[in-house]
Amino acid sequence: MKSLHTHEQMKDFFSPRHIAVVGASQNNLWFGNMLDNARRADFDGTIYPVNPRADEVWGLKAYRSIADLPENTIDFAVIILKSTLVMDAVKNLCARGIKNILLVSSGYAEIGGDGTMLQDQLRKYCRENGILLMGPNCLGFMNMAENTSVFTGGAVEGNLLSGTISVVGQSGATSEIVVSSLLEKSHGISLYATTGNEAVLTVEDYMEYLVFDNKTRVIAAFIEGLRNIPKLKKVAYEAARRGIPIIVIKVGRSEKAVKAASSHTGALAGNDSVLDGFFRQHGIIRVDSIEDMVATAGIFSRLPLPKGNGLGICTLSGGLCGLYADLCELYGISLPTLNDATIQKLTEVLPDFAQPDNPLDVTGSGFQTGMDRINDILLADENIDLLITLTISPKSSNDTLVHKFNDWLVSRHQTSSKPLAVIPFKEINDYARSYFNDNGLYFIEQPLIGLKAISHFMKYAEYVRNFEQNHENKV
Repeated sequence: MKSLHTHEQMKDFFSPRHIAVVGASQNNLWFGNMLDNARRADFDGTIYPVNPRADEVWGLKAYRSIADLPENTIDFAVIILKSTLVMDAVKNLCARGIKNILLVSSGYAEIGGDGTMLQDQLRKYCRENGILLMGPNCLGFMNMAENTSVFTGGAVEGNLLSGTISVVGQSGATSEIVVSSLLEKSHGISLYATTGNEAVLTVEDYMEYLVFDNKTRVIAAFIEGLRNIPKLKKVAYEAARRGIPIIVIKVGRSEKAVKAASSHTGALAGNDSVLDGFFRQHGIIRVDSIEDMVATAGIFSRLPLPKGNGLGICTLSGGLCGLYADLCELYGISLPTLNDATIQKLTEVLPDFAQPDNPLDVTGSGFQTGMDRINDILLADENIDLLITLTISPKSSNDTLVHKFNDWLVSRHQTSSKPLAVIPFKEINDYARSYFNDNGLYFIEQPLIGLKAISHFMKYAEYVRNFEQNHENKV
């Protein structure tokens, strides 16, 4: 894969240490948000406000012009100016050798007419002068893996936990909800980037970078429109080769969604049915909601891919067995029949009235005979490639008996060659969520969403297996 910009250039772009902010002021909400986000990210670099009428902004020394900035120091610039003033600022930054730029300002292709003309001029100048530009009409990025934030949005909630999921969003506000939801579930973020109007850098460029980023294990993208399908095809190929799932919410199924996308970022939404087929063909996982995206990204970030299509489910309710079986049927998940050896072993440890099957109802009495033995038997079945099992949620650190019950799960999760997920019995609290997350256990809190995520997980694993087989045959 070749690009107009190198991976090293993009890496430098996302790891600035000395950031100039042109248009910073005491009354600028975007700048205030940026400072707050930098603090939350534990950014220990330096921020240089540029304001022609101030000596200090929010306690930081201000510079009257770009020309007054320290020589050979600034490695990134943020522009928060009226669109008519932006081009001169870009040229002045370029003259100082500053070529990594975030343009927050709006008033470009999203409004059409003169805005489109301004964006075309900006694009031409940046490309001719080797400038990497994020935006315009853009909130910026958070690089949590590097404790760096140049993000001007104010709606990302929760602790900025570093992890392996990277998020790319053409909608800043919507992607803030995605990131906040991931953080709420204690799924850590590596890089979060918004794209804005994509005058220079496009969503395909960001995904290309992330595929080669060794800190990213999962890519989640909110997409309104695509600009470079050939590049996306190459990105998807490389992602499949590396086993990095790309999970997308792609709006545009309805006529109104297409119109909304165009007016928001100036992007072309494209033919949805054609894109649907393209996504399936190239292993890109399309989800329908933020909840679906969060659950799916979460399971990919926690579990290794299964080696087959067989799902095993273990619970203690016949009613839940029926519910889970119906959901698996709905989502196209295979629930294989247990082999004879498994049935025989389960018969020996379960009560006489329990019926060994998949999904398995161990019954209340069977639950007390030893869930560790029952689940070990299920994991040993050659037809089962991923096991979802019942667990009890600890209410606090003092919940000794429940912690002891979960010791087996933690141990098997760490040593089993097959991925293991859990469905907590009854509601769980914040302590239990933290407990499961700290121990790397993927838990399904809402079966309707959780089993849909399992479906994406299993189908992607099959895609990768077929991809690897086809690739080996070609080699």
